[in-house]
Amino acid sequence: MVKMVAFEVGVLMIFLITGNFVDEVGAQTVMDFSLNELDALQSLWGAWNESTSNTNLNLAGWSSSGGKIFYPCNNNIERKWRGVSCLEHQVNESSVINWIIGLTLDDASIGGILPPEIGKLNNLVTLTLTGNPNLTGPLPTQIGDLPLNILDLHDNGFDGVIPTELAQLRNLLQLDLSGNRFVGQFPAQFIVKTKTAMQVFRISRNLLEGDIPPLAFQNMTQLLTIDLSDNGFTGLPPNLTSIPNLSYLNLSSNLFTGLAPLPAFFSRTLPQRIAILDLSGLNIGGGVPDWNAMGLSTLDHLYLDGNNFTGELNVSAVFGSSIGRSLKVLSLKDNKITKVVYTDAIIGAQSTILLQGNPYCQVPTSDDDGRRCYCEQICFVSPKTSGSSNEIWKIIVIAISFSAGVLGLVILIFSLILHRNRKRMRSLYKALEGSEVKTKRFEYRELRAATRNFSPAMKLGAGAFGAVYKGILSNKTEIAVKQLFLKTKEGRDDFINEVLLIGNLQHRNLVTLKGYSLHGKEMLLVYEYLENRDLDKLLVCPQCTPNPHSPLDWQARKNICLGVAQGLYYLHASSQSRILHRDVKASNVLLDKNHNPKIADFGLARPIQDGRSKIVTERRAGTLGYLAPEYLFFGQVSEKADVFSFGVLILEILSGRRNRHYHVSEDEEYLPVYAWKLQSEGKLMDLLDRRLQLDPNNISEKMEVQRVLNTGILCVEMSPEKRPTMFRVLAMLGGDTETIVPKTADPNTWLEFQSLSFADNSPGTGTASKSIGITNGNATVELTEVQCR
Repeated sequence: MVKMVAFEVGVLMIFLITGNFVDEVGAQTVMDFSLNELDALQSLWGAWNESTSNTNLNLAGWSSSGGKIFYPCNNNIERKWRGVSCLEHQVNESSVINWIIGLTLDDASIGGILPPEIGKLNNLVTLTLTGNPNLTGPLPTQIGDLPLNILDLHDNGFDGVIPTELAQLRNLLQLDLSGNRFVGQFPAQFIVKTKTAMQVFRISRNLLEGDIPPLAFQNMTQLLTIDLSDNGFTGLPPNLTSIPNLSYLNLSSNLFTGLAPLPAFFSRTLPQRIAILDLSGLNIGGGVPDWNAMGLSTLDHLYLDGNNFTGELNVSAVFGSSIGRSLKVLSLKDNKITKVVYTDAIIGAQSTILLQGNPYCQVPTSDDDGRRCYCEQICFVSPKTSGSSNEIWKIIVIAISFSAGVLGLVILIFSLILHRNRKRMRSLYKALEGSEVKTKRFEYRELRAATRNFSPAMKLGAGAFGAVYKGILSNKTEIAVKQLFLKTKEGRDDFINEVLLIGNLQHRNLVTLKGYSLHGKEMLLVYEYLENRDLDKLLVCPQCTPNPHSPLDWQARKNICLGVAQGLYYLHASSQSRILHRDVKASNVLLDKNHNPKIADFGLARPIQDGRSKIVTERRAGTLGYLAPEYLFFGQVSEKADVFSFGVLILEILSGRRNRHYHVSEDEEYLPVYAWKLQSEGKLMDLLDRRLQLDPNNISEKMEVQRVLNTGILCVEMSPEKRPTMFRVLAMLGGDTETIVPKTADPNTWLEFQSLSFADNSPGTGTASKSIGITNGNATVELTEVQCR
């Protein structure tokens, strides 16, 4: 009787506190879910809902609907709470327990505090709340009661001291408290007497101060990353020689002492296998270091910006030393270096040296190869002149004599061409200047100088419709200049289309169009410059086989998928007019220095206005292998065509191979076909790139991988009605919506679609002209030409 009363009181408490909880199919008993966890989530909602903008998106699923609040782990994908990850435990045939194991809310505009009830989520292994500057107040001490593997709270507004209770997190693998307003001393609670498995330790960009104990990290022997930058730490840096696999260390912008001379600091403080080291802004003085005494033969990137190094830099000595054998970037910006010694052979080296802000770079570069290379990162050896002055004079005389005979003809032809070009330019200027696009119009000579007259050495890549060059403007701004091969009306239309469509678009996952230029036949588009170029070059090699040197780990690949999805959702639903990209592919996804993705190349993009959901076009345009079947079959293009292309892209990102592979069996040749085959066999995880090193003990990571794979395969459904919208895709990638995939593929014939997609049997650019008849239900379509890029 007492137990029955207790049960009824528990049910009553749920109804009073949280409302009427139900699931997709009807009433659900409260015994399959922890009351503590429900109470915790309700407390979070109460702390955040009034201070968080657009809760329908940022906290989707958390609020009530029709007087009912659905369970956080509900199987109905429409009712899933954003950011909440669950683990289902089957107690017996009739009883299931759901545990909340993860809470991830990135860039969710959360405002308010983190309430102490967070400690009631007593199965939580991942707590990731990042990019929410209005999430303020001290950290609740109850976090120390959780079984966390990952605690990532970077770029919020938390303040106060770091709670000592965090020392209780003995299973912690990743700690990131950077970008907040924490005060006080180095968190001594993390100085433990027993060895820990922690791999990431970031407390940068806070207000911490004081000395760090010399042996603070002696038992964190598994650390891979330490970031203490942008604080007020004083005294000597900690001794890190006990951490053999430490690969990233950032001590910059603190008040450390005793770092000079650098070779001595390296030998007594640093492990020998470190790859990236940042010692910027530490007021290290004296002459340029003795590179031969440095050691650290595995160092890839060394940043010494904003110090007080003086005198002469001998570039040959750098690359002749042990540190120079693996060095890719040496940055000595904003020091006091007055002279640089180098050889022509060093100018052509693959490594980058950055010297901006030194007295050496204040002198005009003119034709000085060293200043141009190390101050502007335009590295080439100036060609030497040859021949005597008499020979040159003879050539000049002959040229003048010859030109006099044809001068009249040249003038006539030039006049006719100029008249035609001016007429064409006037029509283009009228189209652009009559619009409301606010993008800048560049002078042609300015862009020609920036790209060194479109030098092959500055070329970043080329396609069927244009080439892209790196440019450096007179104010040192780096840009990317796309030079269109303007020979047809379609080319001019694509140019105007791109300027008008994206000139006013602003989104972190769309490449920024800085301006344009018109000059004769030349049409130039000016974009922001992105250091890592395009995803295609980084992910796979030109021969479509896996690239063994791909730097993309799981976190980077997941972030790329999510970023591209956010950009496409913005185009489809949030921009000034709904826009279809129509050419989503790996080579049109550019990556910045942190591998953040930006969608590029809007030459084929088209707006959908006046409420239509799809358009029908006679001209199929796009890239073979990425085109949706309804677009190829019937010319129907909608947002779901972009979703299909995005699904192919996800499969490429996770498999590390292009969508078309010629050296495998037929049912593995086209990536979506192969993915559906594996899905039907229950082996979809076999699609994963073998270079991906996943932690077999990390359950949440495996769940993430499976979720992204499921999302990709749902996006490449043959029928557009079965594909999710980009809003749903975002929810699935973020873990806010379940991804339920059927065991068998769509009944439409995938192999027929495959033969159509690659009618010309070539992965390159051009036009497929092979005629193919495809039967789809009761309709038959014959496709004779597909424009591909």
